[in-house]
Order: sequence, then structure tokens, then C-alpha cells
Amino acid sequence: MGTVSRLFWLITAFMLLSAPASAEPASGNQSAALTNGQFAPDTLVIGVETTDYAPYYHIQNDRYSGLARDILDSFLTDAHLMADYYPLPVPRLFMLFTQQQLDFKFPDNPQWSENLKAGLTIHYSQPVVQVTEAVMILKDHQGPVRNIGTILGFTTPGINAEIKRGELSLTQVNGMEQMLKMLENQRIDGIYFNTRVAQEAATERAEPLTLITLNSIAPYRYAYYLSSIKHPQLIERFDRFMQENPEVIRAIRQSYSVP
Repeated sequence: MGTVSRLFWLITAFMLLSAPASAEPASGNQSAALTNGQFAPDTLVIGVETTDYAPYYHIQNDRYSGLARDILDSFLTDAHLMADYYPLPVPRLFMLFTQQQLDFKFPDNPQWSENLKAGLTIHYSQPVVQVTEAVMILKDHQGPVRNIGTILGFTTPGINAEIKRGELSLTQVNGMEQMLKMLENQRIDGIYFNTRVAQEAATERAEPLTLITLNSIAPYRYAYYLSSIKHPQLIERFDRFMQENPEVIRAIRQSYSVP
């Protein structure tokens, strides 16, 4: 069964926005939600990740939260649309999206899971947020860096060349805490991740870790997009919202200390 989200209010210096009510599948029930027709026919379904990617997005008390939620809610309110957020593990999120069982996917990027997207026409918004990914190691790491941890289903565009040359190997895990624990126990040499997210997660642990960026591999900078196969017109509408309301987007980013 879904849970009914609270009405979302964003107060900025320029306008007051209230988000539409949104029912979200409780954790563990995602597979049944689409099959059982849980979502109302006139409600859009936005596929999102269960990954803890704070401050960009994370699941808090069974509610999709963070910067992405605030931006998307603001758009939905402005466009007078109703939507449900549908949190899924990354591999299943890609599968359902490419099977056109979801109206939108966030985040997305044209470089992600290109094999699953082959033959599909996917419409991407303008960049919603710019991010940086890099290989990070413990500050006191000694020796070579060979085995890199990442999240199952994530792509690693910043180190693909090194992987193809056999200079790096990947260990895929289910979540950030598992990855940091493996790094702490020296089961992996480093991690490949969003630098802001990794630093925040490492410092907020019960036993904080100090991460530094590996200097021998340049950080990789790119963007997160909203994507859709079914609704190119709504992607265009989202772009117009972003362009016409820069003060709203700026206020949301500032609230999360994101440039």
C-alpha cells in the first residue's frame, strides 16, 4: 500500500509554492505497485532511485526527499500536474523505464546504460544539476589503487578507459555504507562516486572516514537530467519552467548548499 505524502511548501523570497499530494509505494512494495494498478490513471509516475544520494535525493521515512524532490515538486505545482514518486533499485529502475512502464526517470544521463536504451527515443531535459564524480581513497591509503567500489547498476564514465586497459577493476555493492565499510576494511582500494555525496556520507558515519580524490585520475563532470520516453511535451514544459523560474531553482539549490 502507498503512503500519503505531506503537502510540500517551499517559501522563497520570490514566491510561495505548495506541492501536489503524492502517494509513494512503501519500501519493499515497488514490484506490486505497477502490476496491481496502484497509481491513479491521471497520475504521472516518476521513477527514482532508492540510493542514498543526499543532498540530491534519498529516502527518508519512506518518502523520496532532497533537492531533486523539491525541484520536481515545484514544477508539478506550476504545471498543475499530479505525480507519484516510485523508488527502485537502479537496475530495476532502468528496466521498468526502458519497458515504458514509467512516465519519467530521474536522474538520467544519455551515457548511462546505453545498451538498455538501444532503439528507444528518449527525451532529456536541460541539465537539472551539475555533478562531479571521481575516484576517492582514504587519506592514509598506502600502495596502488586497483580495485574500485561502486553501486550496483551505476555506470562509471570517468574511469571507463582505465577499466578497459585493465588498470582498474570494479567491485559492485548494494549501498554507500557497505562500500565505505569495505574501503575502511581495505577490501577495496577506493570508490568511484559523486564527490559531494561520498564526502558527506563518509563524515556523517558513526566512525567518520576522511576521503581524498585520487590525483592520477581527473574528476569527471557531467549533469543529471529528467528523462521520458512517453512525454516529450512535458520534458519541454519542464525546461520552460527551469528557464522561467531561475530564482526558485536557485533558492532550492542554496537550501541544500548545492551550486
